[in-house]
Amino acid sequence: MEQAKLQFKGFEITKIVLDRDPSVKSGNFNVDIQHIAQAQEDNKNKIKSVFIITINSEAQPLFNFQVQAIGDFEIIGEADEKIYNNFMNISAPSIVYPYIRAFISTTMLQAGIQPVIIPTINFAAMTPVKVAIEPAVKK
Repeated sequence: MEQAKLQFKGFEITKIVLDRDPSVKSGNFNVDIQHIAQAQEDNKNKIKSVFIITINSEAQPLFNFQVQAIGDFEIIGEADEKIYNNFMNISAPSIVYPYIRAFISTTMLQAGIQPVIIPTINFAAMTPVKVAIEPAVKK
């Protein structure tokens, strides 16, 4: 049996919120990173790696920046449960996360804010995230 492969189909930014006082150019920021793995209900080999990243100021004046992004993937071939879970919780987020980090740094720089370098994440060392089954979307 041929080994299953994870194919990256691309990513898209689905939400951006920037709410800030114009005086905020830099500072100490809190960074909250949420990841949700999703499998399509009618085809569990089509998966999404969803990130919601929020950056807030620790003090006044106001600064709130939120990005939601989705990476689309497809598992080619048959994957046993261990490989499938690794694709969902390690490989997929590890592939798409650097794109999101770069997007955030560039967007903040273009907005006149000192770029915030979002930390790297070792997804292999993390506890598996919740997996959501999403209904199939009719196209």
